[in-house]
Amino acid sequence: MLENNVKKLFQSGKPAVGTWATLVDHPKFMRLLAATGLDFVILEMEHTDFTIQQVGTAALVARASGITPIVRPAGTMNPHDLTRPLDAGAQGLLLPRVDTPEQLEAIIKATKYYPRGERILNMRGSHTDFLRLADPAEQIAKINAGTITVAMVETQQALDALPEICDVDGLDAIMIGPDDLSQDLGVPGLVKHPKMEAATERVIEVCTEKKIPWGFSVQDVATGKKWIERGIGWMPFANDANVLFNAFSAAASELKAK
Repeated sequence: MLENNVKKLFQSGKPAVGTWATLVDHPKFMRLLAATGLDFVILEMEHTDFTIQQVGTAALVARASGITPIVRPAGTMNPHDLTRPLDAGAQGLLLPRVDTPEQLEAIIKATKYYPRGERILNMRGSHTDFLRLADPAEQIAKINAGTITVAMVETQQALDALPEICDVDGLDAIMIGPDDLSQDLGVPGLVKHPKMEAATERVIEVCTEKKIPWGFSVQDVATGKKWIERGIGWMPFANDANVLFNAFSAAASELKAK
């Protein structure tokens, strides 16, 4: 069974850099992303029309190509919305709107096998690279250890409970969701507002103290380098739609200029 490269980066204290698939789920795109040298790809199910079959195919090719597939599920209330992407080959979950440690604990129980959790047992599938070890306990331990959990902070409630959220066994990283967080803080869309800057510093302070990797999406290389100097550990860079739009709109503007 494949190791989780993002987990290894977290353990070594190095930043994990990836991107989002929000528009393109084609297997060739997964191969292309792997060839770039990125560490992970987030397969977006919360804000797209991707089906579990599309996600499963993309995840299978991504992991075979050497880039770690992470899924943001449509929600966290239904355990099957969490376990189906994992069974389909995702090597981790990016959890939207985790507000309390109790919520995260319930999610961990649903997505980890015994003894940490109660995930429905499946010993052979995309998530095991179709291999089955002779010792079930060894295989379960490998799957549990190789599946990462990233919780998104998107509300004031989550900011208030962040120390306790970080203490939940099984959490691997924290990510700020700037759009929803800005809305909850009363400054929708103003991601550079002082309230958002204070929230970011709060996340950095708590996660640094708790030794939990922290991060958020960045849209350009200069900004990414700045945050790497600050110690960011989890960095989704732009997304497929933004990269395509920015590149083609800039080219169209220049090539059609009179």
